[in-house]
Amino acid sequence: MDQKFSEGLHHKLIWGCHEVKGIAIDELMAEIGASFYKFLTKYEFNKVLRVLGRTFPQFLNGLDNLHEYLRFTFPKLKPPSFYCEHESRTGLTLHYRSKRRGFLHYVQGQIRNIAKELFQTEVVIELLDVEHDLNLEHVIMRLHFNNLDFNRQGTAYRNMNDSILEKVKITSDIFFDIFPFIIVFNRGMRIRFLE
Repeated sequence: MDQKFSEGLHHKLIWGCHEVKGIAIDELMAEIGASFYKFLTKYEFNKVLRVLGRTFPQFLNGLDNLHEYLRFTFPKLKPPSFYCEHESRTGLTLHYRSKRRGFLHYVQGQIRNIAKELFQTEVVIELLDVEHDLNLEHVIMRLHFNNLDFNRQGTAYRNMNDSILEKVKITSDIFFDIFPFIIVFNRGMRIRFLE
């Protein structure tokens, strides 16, 4: 699993499959991405994926942490970067950045299959924008899925915080007693208290 291959080898393999089978390259990449989860399962790495989040959006937000973890094992890894925005009841917008071009459909295949296998969620991916800037590919996708936990989490979190704030009042004296070293700044960033 830790053997390193040249950067161009995957392109040659994909192109060879395309020529022999007559399947579109984008379709091949999506299928390979989807089958990657099976590969991870074979080596029981899927257990690591499960701890990235209890919900699909939490999982997506944890992908950068996963790739950072993988860099300890694979120091030459050039990890992509992912971040989410505009989360709603019907999905979210996902930004995908990578120094390696040509992996968009592979990533989309992974996303669809992991959503299905880990979260029992069907995802429809809408490509919003693709930008190429020097050596960086930036892709913006809208992931359409039934995000049931969106409203549930927000409401539960707000209700929990409101009830905690009503029950627990911490005065500054208690706060200062708990922490051995404190700096308090005013709005102008001037030190008001130092202990």
